[in-house]
Amino acid sequence: MTFRRHDRAALVWMKMRFLASETDSAVTVEHACVVCGEVLEAAGAGLTLVAEKGLPEPIFATDERSRELEELQFTLGEGPALDVSRGGMLLVVTDVTSSEATLRWPLFAPEAIDRGVKSIIAVPIQTGAIKLGAVDCYREFAGAPSREGQAKALICAEAVITLALTDAGGPVLGELIDREFTEHRARVHQATGVVSAQLGIGLPDALARLRAYAYANDRKLEEVAEDVVRRRVTFRPHS
Repeated sequence: MTFRRHDRAALVWMKMRFLASETDSAVTVEHACVVCGEVLEAAGAGLTLVAEKGLPEPIFATDERSRELEELQFTLGEGPALDVSRGGMLLVVTDVTSSEATLRWPLFAPEAIDRGVKSIIAVPIQTGAIKLGAVDCYREFAGAPSREGQAKALICAEAVITLALTDAGGPVLGELIDREFTEHRARVHQATGVVSAQLGIGLPDALARLRAYAYANDRKLEEVAEDVVRRRVTFRPHS
């Protein structure tokens, strides 16, 4: 069993090194996410990590659709990455159109369906009991992934930790994260502080109010955050 796992890990790292060699670069978190998607036969993947304050936040996506879905989870406050970041267990949703998925994510599931996603596998990123985030793998067909694919995906998640927390063999995570995600998060945090002061409530509740406002007005969270920071939108008690 140990040998088989070692062999599986060698194959995963070989795939990542091959991808890196195509651009003559070191192996990075990006390559780990891409390979994670490949072994699960996904059309795209997104990476969410838990920030210092314990809030799961989108970090990277392999394509535009995955980027949108990662952002939507952050905006809506629900979705596979958030569940796995809190629970730490591999999550396999074989059919996003099922009533079970819709009940679990009443806001997120319809958005995923509209974007052609039929099944989702969220792979936990954790070290020991510490939950660090998740890699979401979005697939265009329903059904469960193979056990071998799931095992390789977990190795990819371990690689994310290795590549994110060390600079051996590649850049540190700070040099790899999606700048657009970073800018959006910074503005949302700033707006959350403004709403917290306006309403006299804690930051988690302020973020919830921001999310509710964005959803009710069919707007992106970062757009509402921009308006709040620029005082184009003001939150008032009991409003």
